[in-house]
Amino acid sequence: MSKFDPAYWKTRLFKNTFTYKGSRVEVSGWSVKIQLFGKRKTFSLAARARAQAAGEACEIYQSILDHGWEGVSQGDGRAISRPATKSRSVISPASIGSDVEYWKRRLLPRKYPEQQKSPGPGGFSVRIEHARRSRYFPLGTSDETEAASRAMRIFQVVVSKGLAAACASFPCELSLALRWQDCPLAWTYTTIHTATSAGSPAMGASGRSRQYSVALIEPDSGIRLALAVCVNGQRGFQCAAAFSDTEVALREIPRRRVDLVLANHDLRTGPGATCLEELRRAVPGVAGLSYSVFEDTDELFRATPGGAVVYMLKRTGPSHFLEPIADIKGSLGRESIATQVREYFQRHAASLPAGPPTGNLAKLTPREHEVLAQLSKGLLAKEIAEVLGISNWTVHGHVKSIFEKLGVHTRTEAVIRYLQK
Repeated sequence: MSKFDPAYWKTRLFKNTFTYKGSRVEVSGWSVKIQLFGKRKTFSLAARARAQAAGEACEIYQSILDHGWEGVSQGDGRAISRPATKSRSVISPASIGSDVEYWKRRLLPRKYPEQQKSPGPGGFSVRIEHARRSRYFPLGTSDETEAASRAMRIFQVVVSKGLAAACASFPCELSLALRWQDCPLAWTYTTIHTATSAGSPAMGASGRSRQYSVALIEPDSGIRLALAVCVNGQRGFQCAAAFSDTEVALREIPRRRVDLVLANHDLRTGPGATCLEELRRAVPGVAGLSYSVFEDTDELFRATPGGAVVYMLKRTGPSHFLEPIADIKGSLGRESIATQVREYFQRHAASLPAGPPTGNLAKLTPREHEVLAQLSKGLLAKEIAEVLGISNWTVHGHVKSIFEKLGVHTRTEAVIRYLQK
């Protein structure tokens, strides 16, 4: 059930209670809790009838989507929301599906590491939520009107057939982290766009020199195809096989010439690390590496395992996600991989600027300094929004401005500049 449908909010309504002279008393009006952009708040609703109160809750939710948390306030305990763009009437899922202006407001400009040298803008993505699940969909264009039209088409599939069907029909934007080691933590991460069956890459040798053969163990077909494309784009590597389950992989990989196996950390049959250990026993010469897939980088950072003495996360382009071992010589043994990974992260640590860029920091506004200070504490955008009392979208806007003023491309770089002041 969609959150744009008042019927959804009808199931979320409740009546507050309090104790008076030892007795439990229930208030007459309805209330609702709304959680969005990392912030949660309880609203007292004016309507006494449940159906009307559900419509009021739905309208408040849409106002927050349109204007952020600044779009609603509490007057005498009652929710006061800004008018919607067209009217104060509740927007139904059907009207959302054909409202170009609605989707223009939800477009997210994207620019990935491999586009940084390009003078043109990156394409748009959109986040679509349905039945308490969400996905980012790349729209493949930097034209607002065309991007909004594509977002509408995806949303219509989501509403009519479900989010899973939309993910099978359209590319999804996901964050993928290669877990080189967890303590001290050393990961590279990249953004991938899942592929449909029409984009199936060719398996096997490509004729390139010094070719390492890679096998994948990934249950999701869209991620599996996207990973194969990433491997084939990495210099010196070729995807030779891809498997959807552990049982087939354990049977087939020992029969093939495979140098490296990439396995999802969260396989249906158990941890990917367990599968890789079984493969090492069956084929002692094969190297293994697990990876994790997340909806976005916020989720990725939040999911990093605790307890590590040092945390090193390096963003790469999709066709360079194996770059820590791109220059390895000889076989892909565990020791040689560990040595290459250690040298790779040491080189990047050594390349950090030595002098404090005080001039660039001076360009930041007071609010941007506040946001950067929270970033330095490791807070996510949603948490920063809650601490500063602003919307998640406002935080993203400040972060984008901070990146531009400091001349950086990642949060880690921005925090390093801040700590060097």
